[in-house]
Amino acid sequence: MKHLSIVKRGMISLILMFILSAGNAFAYDVSAICPSGQRLYYNINTTDFTAEVTYPGTAPNFWSPSSHTLPTDSLIIPATITHQGNTYTVNTIGNNAFTNCARITVVILSNSVTSINDSAFQFCSSIKHVNLPNSITNIGASAFEYCTGLKRIQLPSSLTSLGSGAFSLCRQLDSITLPQTITVIPSSLFYSCNSLSLITIPNTVTRIEEYAFHMCNSLRSINLPNSINYIGNNAFASCRNLRTIVLPNTLAAINAYTFHSCDRLERVRIPETVTTIRGNAFAGDTSLMDIVILNPEPPSLGANAFSGVDRSIMVHIPCGSLESYSPANGWRDFTNLTEYPGFYFSYDTDDTLAGRVEVLVHPTCTDSTAVVQAIPFAGYQFAYWNDGDTANPHTVNVTVDSIVIAYFRYVGGIGIDPTAVDASVITAENRTILISNAEGMAVRVYDIAGRLCHYVRQASRQQRITVDYPGVYLVQTDSYPAHKIYVP
Repeated sequence: MKHLSIVKRGMISLILMFILSAGNAFAYDVSAICPSGQRLYYNINTTDFTAEVTYPGTAPNFWSPSSHTLPTDSLIIPATITHQGNTYTVNTIGNNAFTNCARITVVILSNSVTSINDSAFQFCSSIKHVNLPNSITNIGASAFEYCTGLKRIQLPSSLTSLGSGAFSLCRQLDSITLPQTITVIPSSLFYSCNSLSLITIPNTVTRIEEYAFHMCNSLRSINLPNSINYIGNNAFASCRNLRTIVLPNTLAAINAYTFHSCDRLERVRIPETVTTIRGNAFAGDTSLMDIVILNPEPPSLGANAFSGVDRSIMVHIPCGSLESYSPANGWRDFTNLTEYPGFYFSYDTDDTLAGRVEVLVHPTCTDSTAVVQAIPFAGYQFAYWNDGDTANPHTVNVTVDSIVIAYFRYVGGIGIDPTAVDASVITAENRTILISNAEGMAVRVYDIAGRLCHYVRQASRQQRITVDYPGVYLVQTDSYPAHKIYVP
């Protein structure tokens, strides 16, 4: 019986030890007041005397408001902390360290910090500014996910690694520059960053992983350097305002759903290196009007690669390749296959509210001449082309990759004028805009920030357009200026 009692006591001790260790699985070692006045929590390493910022609670309630005061306002992470006479260097913001701390507005990190780990500032919806020192080498997965107040962030040149979804759902982030030290854009990095309109990608990047820019609805164009040799599935899917894309000439395949539902995409250039276009790659791109392909051999097409694309659009193929494309699976469905010299010719305006550009003469295999015409909308006047010429129409000799841009100037008159809206032409109710008497015209609808929301290439006599949210919109047709209208 005595032996049994000892065994029982031993088992009870082991159970207690297990309970204590389990309960302490996410516990912190040290707490201290930081320079900005908040109490922060740390795990310390007594071997190398480093400290990691952590959270005081247990998952999923990393910070329990009932027992811990959440950091608010400006947060300054110190370079060192002292514990029992020893100094520890703060080098890591640990996993979930500030998850759901929704009242932090500014984050300032000391230059001792080298890593911001997974989900460190996830759901910190009030953060507007983050100071990243030139010591940061790693930003982990979902580190700033759902920081919906963050508009801009400067990534340091020391950064070498970005985790998947690091800035996903940062819906006010409007511009960002990736440093030359980045080689991979990970999956979902900017997923649903609705305001992202400008991104600079260095020529050190070789891969863009799946969903990297999915639903970045403010991107109108993006410059992809020729260092990129892989773009993952859905990388740019549902980028609703993407208009032009020039793919890098090192790409071998366009993967499934890469540009799916980019329904304002008008022009795409496919390099000679592409031999495969996978299923649904451009499906739903209903505004596509010009495809330029530089491979004399037709790339193989997966199922529904161009589903929903008008088969009468211009498809420019290399000189002498018509015999290869005409019988090729998928390509033979396009009725306007046109042989074209191997240069990319593009055209645009400096302001889509001011006017548009039409190509009167396309360059051909025997004549490199192109003729373009700038057409101003009411209240605007053509000014000049990007090469300085003021002739309109404008003749261009296309012997290299070329882009022609028309610039317009505002001359007054009816321009964007809410009083000019004729109720018999444009009306709105219940999130729906009704445009009358615009049959066969192109209709564009912009939000108040100037972002293209809807594009109809050929309107019906009574064209209805449903918008996502009530508010003020600009409605423009070929014959009318941009009218401002409130949609209830």
